[in-house]
Amino acid sequence: MKKLIISIMILVTLITLSSCIKYTSSFKAIGLVRSNNSHSCSASFHSLEGQLVFKIKKSDLGASEGDISYSIVVEQGEVKLSYDIYGVKEDLAFVKSGESVDSRGGYVETGKYVYIIIEGTNNARGKVTVELDN
Repeated sequence: MKKLIISIMILVTLITLSSCIKYTSSFKAIGLVRSNNSHSCSASFHSLEGQLVFKIKKSDLGASEGDISYSIVVEQGEVKLSYDIYGVKEDLAFVKSGESVDSRGGYVETGKYVYIIIEGTNNARGKVTVELDN
């Protein structure tokens, strides 16, 4: 009986811990260079297939609520940029081969964590930069 209770407790703990992770990175990449700090992230890649996820936070220090600033340059393939704050994935941009975007969008409250999701298809080659505090 004791083993059964311990097994159930371990199972519940594992399920609880795994459910806390909303998004996970799952990708194949060549020449991937990524940077991530508390309020910004960037990824530069020669070839990207799949989903790359960052978790950043809108600064509490003197920053006001506002838009997500992003820059995307795609030399080859396609890149989709999305974000999630409240459990709903929202698209920011979809950029195709030879195009670039430098824009603002979405809305982030001060102190909130944001998932930034970069999805590359067709062996995407390019660079994505996202900033919350600027």
